[in-house]
Amino acid sequence: MELLLNGLRGVPDGTPALPEALALRDAGWHLVVAYCRISNDRHKRDGHGVADQAKHCARIAAKHRMIVVHRYVDNDKSASKVGVRRPEFDAMLDALENGTTAVGYPVDGVVCVSDDRLYRDIRTYRRFLACFTAHASRAYADGLGSYDLYSEDAARRGLLGAAAARAESTKQGHRAKLNHRARAERGEPVGPRRPFGWNADKVTLHPGESEVVRHGVQSLLQGRTLTAVTQDFVASGYTSTLGNPWQRQTVKQILRNPRICGYRKLDGVLVRDTDGMPVLGQWEPIVSPEEWHGVTEALERQRHPGGWNRRGIHPREGARYLLTGLVRCGRPLGGGQQCGAPMHGHPTNTSYVYRCRAALDGGCGRVSRRGPAVDSLITEYALTKLDRQGTRGAQSIAPWPGMRELETARQCKAAIQEQWYAGEITDSEYFSGLMREETRIKQLLNEQQAWMVEHDPVTQECVDVRSHWGGLNVGAKREILFRLLESVLILPGTKGSHRFEPAAVVPVWRPTESNAQAA
Repeated sequence: MELLLNGLRGVPDGTPALPEALALRDAGWHLVVAYCRISNDRHKRDGHGVADQAKHCARIAAKHRMIVVHRYVDNDKSASKVGVRRPEFDAMLDALENGTTAVGYPVDGVVCVSDDRLYRDIRTYRRFLACFTAHASRAYADGLGSYDLYSEDAARRGLLGAAAARAESTKQGHRAKLNHRARAERGEPVGPRRPFGWNADKVTLHPGESEVVRHGVQSLLQGRTLTAVTQDFVASGYTSTLGNPWQRQTVKQILRNPRICGYRKLDGVLVRDTDGMPVLGQWEPIVSPEEWHGVTEALERQRHPGGWNRRGIHPREGARYLLTGLVRCGRPLGGGQQCGAPMHGHPTNTSYVYRCRAALDGGCGRVSRRGPAVDSLITEYALTKLDRQGTRGAQSIAPWPGMRELETARQCKAAIQEQWYAGEITDSEYFSGLMREETRIKQLLNEQQAWMVEHDPVTQECVDVRSHWGGLNVGAKREILFRLLESVLILPGTKGSHRFEPAAVVPVWRPTESNAQAA
């Protein structure tokens, strides 16, 4: 499929060379870009939808004296779901705004099979229209005809179409939720993929996998730790149904899932019948309800992920180390991504270190840094920032122009988390989406910080924290740091060097308004 998509994207086969294309342009032809998108390609995963659209776009272009000089293709990308980014759509908007494609063809317009391939909400429509009309005399065509997008009637039609598409998407989502609940109340298996422990029919048990789950339940009830149970899953030779290696969090999700005893949860609550009894699913259970309840209680007692300690205390209130909950691993992974896993404090013979969590816990286990040195550096950064804010005094300026985009990115992150908790997206989709949105949020926060410094940001009267910082307890210091910082990224140091490298410790600041409140 990747080969197909790479073949569809870019300059189509048979496109005239740039000098010939310019000559045809002078003769009255429009050099246009085509956009193809399909929301769901999970059934066959062969890209046939966008391939068919590409052929149809070529027919539409020929009908209206247009030549497609570049194709932008987003496969398996929704235009209505929150948190879904369309890289090819964004690249097309850049080409429209710049006036040329990446290889130098001028952009005289856009062709697609239908306008709902481009946008399904008013915000996206406005983005598209602004980039489209950045240059004059452009043409637009779809399966219904060609339109003048510069006219008021076209703008009105586009807004109404985007609003109608958004309303229809909302209705479809509501109907899907009702259908999902109805199926759950009937005890029918749901979900796009086979659950671990069952066969492809999602009803009958897989002999080997179900035994691994059953053994894991019994091990937890006997007092073994989740880490030990995860190691048993690894030793079993099975992988997750997505083919991924086992991690503690994945094993915990399987063992906490009421499906293993025949029950079903929806929005975090057990589905019950009219008499208040849990609905029994149509699939074969692996363990009894009593065993499942015992496992959930055992896992709750062991809960201490993401900076929570064994007593369930929030990291700001009961953490032993200053930056627990803030430090994250910045080790590069494949595909241009970073590990991003939280790092936790671990005692050593002389002091303590911040260490990336192990692979079983979703980290890489490859990065560690001396805790006191990191704490001292970040403390100095924070106090310097507070000093700078305090000396500037209260001023009044216009708000940062990217605040709306930052709020949207945060909402997208929250939506992705909610979709994962509800079982609407896979683990791989969740973690890749979460990493994408967190990276975007960090980028925006850094842009905001630079903008605030350049434009002399709003600040309030600052308490002289530096003078009495040493007298504050760890909890009070952490409260200030959590208000100032989004996170602290720990990058790998120079290989073979044992020296502390300040450049490998990167603070990611929160918006300045929060910084002022922290002061």
